[in-house]
Amino acid sequence: MAIDGQVVWSGARGSANIDQKTPLTTATRFDIASVSKQFTATAILLLSFDGALSLRDPVSRYVPGLPAWGDHVSIDQLIHHTSGIPDYIQHFTAAGISYDTPTTQQDAIRAIAGMTDLNATPGETFEYSNSNYVLLADVAAAASGTPLPDLLKQRVFDPLGLDMVLHPTLQAPDVATGYWTVNGALVPEAMRWTQLGDGSIYTTPSELARWADNYRTGRLGGPTLLAAVTASAVPKDTQPNPVRYGAGIDVFPDGAFGHLGGWAGYSSFMTTAIDRHTTVAASCNSDNAFDSPTGLVGLQAIWYD
Repeated sequence: MAIDGQVVWSGARGSANIDQKTPLTTATRFDIASVSKQFTATAILLLSFDGALSLRDPVSRYVPGLPAWGDHVSIDQLIHHTSGIPDYIQHFTAAGISYDTPTTQQDAIRAIAGMTDLNATPGETFEYSNSNYVLLADVAAAASGTPLPDLLKQRVFDPLGLDMVLHPTLQAPDVATGYWTVNGALVPEAMRWTQLGDGSIYTTPSELARWADNYRTGRLGGPTLLAAVTASAVPKDTQPNPVRYGAGIDVFPDGAFGHLGGWAGYSSFMTTAIDRHTTVAASCNSDNAFDSPTGLVGLQAIWYD
């Protein structure tokens, strides 16, 4: 637990690596998967405040070689998953490209550029697609002249003093090995996809909770960023009081923020309460940790209060 951004409790249990019998600690880093999307969205919003881009701009202005829909899909629609662009992961899977096949950002962009038909008219409906955030990575790089990993370091991580890095397939002594559950057994994942924007930030739950305190303080971006996070949030379904999707973050009916992430044998989540004083964040190096405790390898959690 923590009070106004000061950690007062964190915990960890289990193994960071089973074969090496490496214990998981509160300093172990994880790929936080789609929880990373809020950082990509934040970079785009900051660039819009600079005047480097407009959220109304078509994606084709920054990413060349797209089909005709590139002139009609806006950056804002990418942020809020209302572009109608199919998910490149499904394309890779259909093409037999497994997670242990080396792929690059350019491979993902080419796959997206090969999708001539959209699933819906741009702006019409919410449909979660990782393609949106891969495209945003290229938009950010084109508008700023800086690759997204460096841009996030310069504009977000360093200013807030966050121990975070965008580095797909990062390997280091303090990084937990991700595990898939295959026929009831835990199997290490050899992820070799290196696309950007939709995931692959490595950090700890403690650092995630420290980041979430920015939603309270506005230390980075001030009131302008805080307002922009929810300004164009869209309903995720047709329920009477639906969860809405803001700038890379779920906005719950009571105003709380949150996001789940699952990727390459990692699971993460963070939730920030309506008063912004309370955050819960957790990560695990198992693909089904939050669905079934039997799949648990190692779990690290932090509460902010």
